[in-house]
Amino acid sequence: MAMRVLKSLIFLIVVLSNTVLADDQNTSLVNADKTVYINLLKTIKESKISNDEIALQKVLLEKLINTLPTPVTNTPLSAPTNVDEYTTLFNRYIDDALKKDSLAKKIKSINTKIKSLTKEIKSLESNANSERTLQLQSALYTKSLQDFKDQYDVITNEMLSIDKMLTESLKNITLDSESLPKRTVMAQDEASKLRATIDTFLVKKERFELLGDTHDKGITTATISTKEDAYNKALRVTIASLFLEISDALKFKNNKAFVLEKSILDEASSLENANVIKDAIASLLHNMEKDYFGTLDTIKGSTEQEFKNILKTSWNMMSDPMFTLNGTPISMLKIILAILIFLIGIFGGGFYKTSIKRITYNSKSINLATRTILSNIGYYVIVITAFFVALNVMGIDLSSIALVAGALSVGIGFGLQNIVSNFVSGIILMFERSIKIGDFVELSDTLRGHVTDIRMRATTLNTNGNIDVIVPNRNFIEGNVINWTMHDKLKRFDIPFGVAYGTKPEHVSAVIVEAVANSGYKDILVTQDKYTNVIMTGLGSSSVNFILQVWIHGEEILAPSKTTSRFLIIIYNTLNAHGIEIPFPQHDVHIKSVDENVHLSLFPSTEKSDKEEMTKA
Repeated sequence: MAMRVLKSLIFLIVVLSNTVLADDQNTSLVNADKTVYINLLKTIKESKISNDEIALQKVLLEKLINTLPTPVTNTPLSAPTNVDEYTTLFNRYIDDALKKDSLAKKIKSINTKIKSLTKEIKSLESNANSERTLQLQSALYTKSLQDFKDQYDVITNEMLSIDKMLTESLKNITLDSESLPKRTVMAQDEASKLRATIDTFLVKKERFELLGDTHDKGITTATISTKEDAYNKALRVTIASLFLEISDALKFKNNKAFVLEKSILDEASSLENANVIKDAIASLLHNMEKDYFGTLDTIKGSTEQEFKNILKTSWNMMSDPMFTLNGTPISMLKIILAILIFLIGIFGGGFYKTSIKRITYNSKSINLATRTILSNIGYYVIVITAFFVALNVMGIDLSSIALVAGALSVGIGFGLQNIVSNFVSGIILMFERSIKIGDFVELSDTLRGHVTDIRMRATTLNTNGNIDVIVPNRNFIEGNVINWTMHDKLKRFDIPFGVAYGTKPEHVSAVIVEAVANSGYKDILVTQDKYTNVIMTGLGSSSVNFILQVWIHGEEILAPSKTTSRFLIIIYNTLNAHGIEIPFPQHDVHIKSVDENVHLSLFPSTEKSDKEEMTKA
């Protein structure tokens, strides 16, 4: 019984001590020295408490006690005195860049973990034991973080020193300008062969796997990995050789350095961690360029080279095939050129059309119709030619288009027969010249006007009301068209009128002809075979019908409604002046019988009188 009481007291003391320690975790555990960790570990072991939490604390404390900081030691740097040492120093710069990137990732990861632990500690609710575990884990992360930061700083300083050494030692290094390009080409060839071998191995390995062949046949993962290591080494040799070429160009202040800079960055793109290596090389070269060329020339050279690189990249992108049409690769560049040529054809055709109209405007030998035909035909020839040239630039075989057109001819004949019909009709109108620009034509009683334009699909008519009417060309070929001005501006107007029965026809004819002659209109033509006349045309139901035939020349024939109105007024006034009746329709109605009720409602008084007479009788 006494032993049980003693054990209970010891356990209570340990718990209370843990609570006191937990209250001080935020200020002691993370930044404590080994003595604190040793004492805490001793206390936990003496408590005889055993659970997962305590076991984890013991492990963490032992790591904090026994883990020593990683010594940051590097091979001492010395300025290179020959090409080999210069190359070795450059390779060390790249290795340092990879180490620096790896350390940066580790530092970022540990910072994330520490932040997560901090949030977890704050969210704990009066659990001193768990809090202490998290604090110990945070302390371990914090010490590792500091270790990585120290290494990061050492490597950063070393890279700065290498940068400075490479820049300064270049002045004393002798480089063979003639052999360096050959050395680069050899390294590039070696890398290309290794890359081709790796690709061949990968294809064969995949083929064996698809066939279910379990035998490696000399193509194992280890073999491929060895080849890839050799390929990476060959790339590093190529990059080092290009760096020597750039250094040689910098030494003599040759702008070739900016061109080679693009090449070395392209080669670095094939390495693992390419972005890290490219950034490091670009930074090194930029510093060296500023030292040898000066800041302004470096900016100028870099900008110029970057512009060239952008142009080259854009050109390559536009030259790469986007898709294939009938076996012909079509690229963005071809499409742009084709569109440009077609647009040039359209603008060129428009310029030709405008020029022809301007040149022939004051020509007496070329009338408006001829001018329009020349301009329209030339425009369409230029546009169609540009279209076929654009297709040829795209690499499309015109014979294949002819084949497709032949195959679709039946469908086009049915589906586009109206368009084709109007197109052919437009060509006929242009060459036949039965209808010309400026002619006054009549298609129906309600549609007449001047021809203002003849195109391939439709003809434009401008009516006397200044309304433009677009008429399909086939209407001029298939239907009857009255051309009032085809040969001259002379037309006979036939104006009908009627008089009452009982009037002498000779008298009517004489007074109307005399009235027209005395009207004073200058556009009335009277010749031996063309003169004003009135003829009787028939005996109507209400009138005797006549027609006034009068010849008109000049612009007035283009306003037929106005001209007809003038002579109708003359006829009306003349007939009224001579007392000649102008009849209107009259009808006699004969009633055979009437219903008695209707008769009573119409004549009630008459019916009443008849009844009274009958009563008296």
